[in-house]
Amino acid sequence: MSKLDYVKNYVSQFIGKKLDDRDVAIKIRDFILNLDIKDNTKKYLLVNIKPFIKDNKMISNTEYLDIINSRELYVNIINNSNKKREDKGVIGVDMNIVEKLLKLKCNKKLNPITGYYEYDKYSLYIYLLFTSGLRTNEITENDFSIVDKNTIKPKRISKKEYDETDVIKLLIPSSEWITLFNTLQNIIKDEKLTQSTLSSGITRKLKSIQTGLTGHTLRKLFLAYHLQIKKTDADKLPSVATKKLLNHTNENSSLYYNGAVKITGELKDVIDNRDFTKMKVAELKDVLKSKNISYTSKMKKTELIKLLTC
Repeated sequence: MSKLDYVKNYVSQFIGKKLDDRDVAIKIRDFILNLDIKDNTKKYLLVNIKPFIKDNKMISNTEYLDIINSRELYVNIINNSNKKREDKGVIGVDMNIVEKLLKLKCNKKLNPITGYYEYDKYSLYIYLLFTSGLRTNEITENDFSIVDKNTIKPKRISKKEYDETDVIKLLIPSSEWITLFNTLQNIIKDEKLTQSTLSSGITRKLKSIQTGLTGHTLRKLFLAYHLQIKKTDADKLPSVATKKLLNHTNENSSLYYNGAVKITGELKDVIDNRDFTKMKVAELKDVLKSKNISYTSKMKKTELIKLLTC
C-alpha cells in the first residue's frame, strides 16, 4: 500500500458523515503531519489528498481545504533546501567547460561494421540536456513539437501534470535540437539501451570533463546560462524566471536552483543561433575566421556549413 493510499484509507472514514468541515480538515492535516515520514513526502500527501476529498464530497465548503495546507511545513522545507545548497556549495563552471559541452555534438566515432562515423550517444545526450534544461528521464520516452525558432513543446514534463503552457526555451535552434533528439532516439532504439546504462555513460562522460558535473547539474547550468549570459527574463524575480524556464509547479520549487551553478570566466554568449544556410560563402568564411576554424578555398558552401555545425 502506498503512503497516499494509506492516507486515503484514513480519510475514507469521513465519507458520508455529517461532520464540521473545519474539524475534518484539521484532523486530516494533523494525521499527515504526525506521520513518521520526510517533510517532502508530507507535502506531497497534503497536496494530493485534496482531489480525493473533493471527489468524495467530504467537505461541503471547499474553502476549508486551505486548512490542510501547512505553512510551517512549507517554510521548513524551503529552509532545509537552502541549507543543503549552502552545505553543498555553489558549483562553478568555467566558460571553457561550457564550450566543451557545446562541442560534444561533434563527437563521432567510426563504426567498423558500417564504415560510417556515428554520433557518440552519451555526448549527444549531454548536449541535448544542457541546451534544453530537461531532466534525464524527460529526454527518453518523450516527444516534442516546434513552437518557434528556439522554443519546443514537450509531450510530458516530470513531477507535474500536463499543462498547455509548458514549453522549453532552448539555447539552440529548435530545428537542430529536434534533429539531434530524433537521432538519439534511433540510437537508443537500435541498441536497446536502458535508462540505467545511459545514466552511467552520461556520468562517466561528465566526470571526464569536470569533476562534480552530473546530469542534474546540466539542468542548473542551463538556467545559469539563461540568467547570467542571455539575461532571460531579467525584469522578473529570479524565482519567477526559474519557475518558467524549468517548468516548475510553483516558485518554491525554484529556490534550490537559483544560484546553484555559477558560470565563471569571461561571460559571453558562445552559442551561435544564426541560420548559416542563408549566408553567402564570403559570410561563412568570415564566421569561420572569427571562430578560428580552418577551411580551404576549394570548399563548397555545404562543406563550410558542415564545419560550423559538425
